[in-house]
Amino acid sequence: MSYNLDINKNESNNKIINKVFKELLQELYVVFLDIEDHNTLRLNEFIHNTLLEYDLDPKNVFETMKINSQPDFSYSSLIGIFYQYGIGCEPDEIKAFEIFSNAVKNNKKEIIKKFSFDQKNEPITFCDDNIKELNEIITQYFYSLFLYKDIILNKAKNYKLYVKNAENGDSISQYYLGNYYYNKIDYNKAIEWYSKSSEGGNIRAIYKLGNCYYYGYGVMKDEKKALELYLKSAKGGLSYALRSVGDCYYYGRIMKDRSKAFKWYLKAAKKGDFQCQYLVAKWYHNDGIHDPKNEENWFYWNRKVAINGNIHAQFELAEYYLNSNSINKNEKKAFRWYMKLANDNEPRALYIVAKCYRDGVGTDKDLKEAIKWSVRYEESKVF
Repeated sequence: MSYNLDINKNESNNKIINKVFKELLQELYVVFLDIEDHNTLRLNEFIHNTLLEYDLDPKNVFETMKINSQPDFSYSSLIGIFYQYGIGCEPDEIKAFEIFSNAVKNNKKEIIKKFSFDQKNEPITFCDDNIKELNEIITQYFYSLFLYKDIILNKAKNYKLYVKNAENGDSISQYYLGNYYYNKIDYNKAIEWYSKSSEGGNIRAIYKLGNCYYYGYGVMKDEKKALELYLKSAKGGLSYALRSVGDCYYYGRIMKDRSKAFKWYLKAAKKGDFQCQYLVAKWYHNDGIHDPKNEENWFYWNRKVAINGNIHAQFELAEYYLNSNSINKNEKKAFRWYMKLANDNEPRALYIVAKCYRDGVGTDKDLKEAIKWSVRYEESKVF
């Protein structure tokens, strides 16, 4: 069933709409905490997958947000994002910028105190669940991205801009200078600048220094030292530092402890690390190999990572919706996920979509469509 997004229609619809938009805003917030990993394609796919999961039409959602962007239903950041990437509308960067700019100018809160692109010393504290506050933070991010896109997304290329500040003791500039030498495989220089930046408390530099010790880049390999540095960085909330601590406990020759590994993977998953979200989902689905099997927890994490774009998780979610005996069984949702995968030319999905049309599973019976998808499946086996 497709939800009717008339926000004034009834209380039930309001709850559904708020749930969807809050989920979008919360996940976008987590994504933007690590600006270095900003990925436009991932953002676009994430929004489309969320709408697919709820069976919502992008055009309908877009129009609903425009109509209902009021003080109590503030979605200006999402409206701007939809305009920028053409989700449910024609792409219009000028309109997107206008929305972000006006929203920021009208915002009287001191957002910038809550949001730092560089996370110098402290982790960003997650704000409450208030939709309006999430909206304000994300709007600030996109407004800044429009104004300073080249600087924000091309820091490594602009390393020369950081040399003077790095020499004058700025830990952020020292970190980016370290990155430049790291990417050039000049690990001695990289370690020099990462060390200086680490002394200033930069959690990213501490993490990179940990990598050097873990892999033996420019120094003698030392897993114990690497773990110490990863732990120090992880205390600052860096998601991939949390994951690396988990890796040390899972794979380490010195301090192997898979129970501790899971705890750190779970922390990273909660910070939005996609790899750890999938690891945690598998962990809960392993029939007690590492931890007691927990279907509810598996579903929560697998669904999340499926929406975030993991193909394996998408197949597992579709299969669960199709074959589960739980209250989550939903053949229509299963069909939608298989159709999404089939449109991405995944052979197994092509075969299942053909069967769904043939047997009327999750969709109406349609032999013409069944034949069409069967042909596409056979053609996929040729290549």
